[in-house]
Amino acid sequence: MRLLTHNALRNNAAAAKGKGFPLRITATEVEVKDSCPFDEHRLVFVEGLLSTLDWSALIEAASQLGIPTLPPVLTEDLAEDPEFLEALHHVLMNVHLIQGILTCPATGREFPVRDGIPNMVLEEEDCEHVRY
Repeated sequence: MRLLTHNALRNNAAAAKGKGFPLRITATEVEVKDSCPFDEHRLVFVEGLLSTLDWSALIEAASQLGIPTLPPVLTEDLAEDPEFLEALHHVLMNVHLIQGILTCPATGREFPVRDGIPNMVLEEEDCEHVRY
């Protein structure tokens, strides 16, 4: 599971009451898999992601995986720096959580990650009753 994916995951259980983000990472296996070389297309991709990322959640997740290289604040200067954007691309796309646990900050519920796939399936009692 990439850190980009983690930045979008949350516990949607009724008990979380909208506070199921960001999920805390407890990693047992992390892998760095280099993707294709950084080029103009990837630069544009990362620039487009900047407005959608929850920066504080990304910093927290990166530090939980032992990556303390991200600055505490995303400034406009950094957002326009190609070297920084390449490093950010590396963190978002090349660092993979292979095995571990994602823990909801509101409920403490644990979601396992196996073979890089997070299991976010909720039990029936965790869901609000829906009328069809």
